[in-house]
Amino acid sequence: MTSLVMLFAMVCGAVLQAVLPKWQFLGQANPPVLLGIVLYYTLTHDRRLTLQAAIVGGVLQDALGMIPLGYSSFCFCVVALAIGHFKDIVFVHEVLTHTLFGALAAGTVTLMLYILLVSEGQLVLRPAWGVMKIFGSAILGGILVPFEFEVMESFDRMVGNIESRES
Repeated sequence: MTSLVMLFAMVCGAVLQAVLPKWQFLGQANPPVLLGIVLYYTLTHDRRLTLQAAIVGGVLQDALGMIPLGYSSFCFCVVALAIGHFKDIVFVHEVLTHTLFGALAAGTVTLMLYILLVSEGQLVLRPAWGVMKIFGSAILGGILVPFEFEVMESFDRMVGNIESRES
């Protein structure tokens, strides 16, 4: 049932990521909705589901844009595995953790994609615009990821994947 919830969330996240606006002052950064779902699975589930979410989310993100298939999956996997190492030493259900990891992950994934695409000649973007896009992604990640955690946790609670926790 967990994989079914993840697939549903990924499809909804892809649609949401496609329709959410991009702001000029944030460097036209995409809202990292799919990355937020990957981070949820990274911090709350095992490594198998983490990698499954990273690959599916990355393929969906690449399909939404002009990115060659697999680039985002690679970046999502690297970031998810790096954050997964800290899962046992952070407060997984705290908003501050979600905000911090959301901002760091979004900025890192954008930086990695920028480096990959520029090195392959797939992207011609001034470095100043790239830096603005990286910071814009980090800001959006810090804002969106905590909300995504709450929504994903409620999905898992509704279908019985996790027990409801005491406040």
